[in-house]
Amino acid sequence: MDINLRLFSRLSQWVNTFFAPKATLKTESDDAQKGLISLKTIANQYQPKTGQDPINETMSSQSIYTAEDFVGREAQTKQISDVINLWCNHHGEISAIVAPAGAGLSAFLGQLPSILASLNAQTQDSSTSKAKPLPKKRLIMSFYNAPLSASDAIANVCYCFNIPPPEVMTDTTITDIIIAINQLPAQLIVIDDLHKLMLRMMGNAQALVTFATIVMETRKHHCWILGCEKFAWQRLSAQYQITHFIKHVITFDYFNAKELASIQTKQLVDLGLIGDDYLTQETDKAEPNQTQKSSEATHTESEKNDEVNPYDDQLKQLYMISQGHPKLAKLLLQYSLTHQADIAQSSSNNKSDNGSKNNSNKVTDNNSKQCTDICKVNASVLPLCQDNDLFSLAEIYIHGGLRVAQHAHIFAQTIEQSSLQLAYLARQGLIIAQYSQRDFAQHFYFITPALSKIIASHLVNNNKLFN
Repeated sequence: MDINLRLFSRLSQWVNTFFAPKATLKTESDDAQKGLISLKTIANQYQPKTGQDPINETMSSQSIYTAEDFVGREAQTKQISDVINLWCNHHGEISAIVAPAGAGLSAFLGQLPSILASLNAQTQDSSTSKAKPLPKKRLIMSFYNAPLSASDAIANVCYCFNIPPPEVMTDTTITDIIIAINQLPAQLIVIDDLHKLMLRMMGNAQALVTFATIVMETRKHHCWILGCEKFAWQRLSAQYQITHFIKHVITFDYFNAKELASIQTKQLVDLGLIGDDYLTQETDKAEPNQTQKSSEATHTESEKNDEVNPYDDQLKQLYMISQGHPKLAKLLLQYSLTHQADIAQSSSNNKSDNGSKNNSNKVTDNNSKQCTDICKVNASVLPLCQDNDLFSLAEIYIHGGLRVAQHAHIFAQTIEQSSLQLAYLARQGLIIAQYSQRDFAQHFYFITPALSKIIASHLVNNNKLFN
C-alpha cells in the first residue's frame, strides 16, 4: 500500500509537470538553475504585434533616436558628415551604411538629424557661397513589402516624396517620375533595411533595377543614404552588383568591450543599482590621454579611480557572452538579476564540486564587488537543426523576415509545409511570429533580434551564410 501511494504520488507529479506551462518550467526554472537562458526564453521577451495592419503597410517612418545615450561610432559619424558635405559641394553620390543585424544600424541612421543640425551650424559660421544649402526636409523610412514589379518600385519611391504614383505604366513613366522628383525641394532620404527590398521572387530583379535607376538619376538633387544588413549587402553585391552605383560605403560592427560597458553602465544606473558617478567615470575614461600633471595630482586621481564599478566583472562577462550585441547584453543583465537566486545556487554548487580553490575570487563584503553571475545562452537547439531549417533561417535573416507564402515560393514547396516548418523554428525560439488574423499564409516570421549574431555565426560555420 505504501508503494502504491508513492507510485500515485509520483504519477500525480508527472501529470502536473506534463500539463504545466512548458515555458515557465523549462526555460525559467531548469535553465536558470543551470546558469543558462534558453532561446525560447529570449524570444518570449519580445511582444510582437498581432493583426494584419502592421505588416501590410508599404513603408513606415522610423522612430527618431536622440543623441542622448548614443555610444561610439565616431569614425562613421565623421564619414557620413563628409558624405553630406560632398553632396552640398555638388558631388552628390549614393551612400550606404552597412552593419550586421542588431549592431545599431537604425540607431545610427536616427542620428542623421542631429548630424545635419551640427553641419548646419558649421556652414553658418563659414563663408562657402558655392555650396548649396543642406536639405531642410529629411525622411527616414523602412520598407515592409518588397516591390515585385517596376510599378511597385515606382509607387514606393513616390511615397517617399508624397506624390501620387502613376495609375498606368507607359514608356515614359520612369522619366516623368524622375523629372517630377528633381523639381521638388532637396531632401535627405534615408532608406533603412535595404535588404527588405531584395525578395527572391519573380519580378523583384526588375523592381530593383527600377528603384536603382530613379535613385541614381536624382542623387545630385536629393541626398540618398541607404542602410543595409551586412550579409544581405554581400548578396546584393554578388548578385546585383550594387556597389557599381553606390559610391560611399560606411561599415561598422558590434560594440567593443569599452562601448558595451558604457551602455550597460547606463542600464545599471537606470535600474538604481549604481549611482550616476560611474557614468561620469566612464566619460572620463573615454577622453583622450592628457598630459601628465604633478605626481601628487596623479596619485590623488589614481586613488579616486580605485572606486571601480561594482559590476565591472559582470560587464566583462556580458561582453564575452554577447560579443558586443547590445540587445542580448541588456536582456542577459535583466534576466540574470531577476533569477540571481537560481544562478547563484548553481554557481555555488559548481564551486563546491570543484573544490574551494576559486572561493577567493568573489568577495561579498558590503564595500566589495557584487556577487552577481551572468547567465549564459543555451543554444543547444541550433546544432539539432537540419539543413532545411538552416537554409530557412538564412533566408529569413537575409530578407529581414518572410511571410509563410514567401517562404513557400522561395523553397518551391506548399504553403502548409512552410507553415509547419516555420512554426517549428518559432517554437524553438529561433524566430518570432507576427500573426495575421485573416490568413495563415500571411504570418510573418523574423529572427529573434537578440539572437541575430549567434544565429548568423552558426549559419556561417555551416556554410549557409558567407563572409
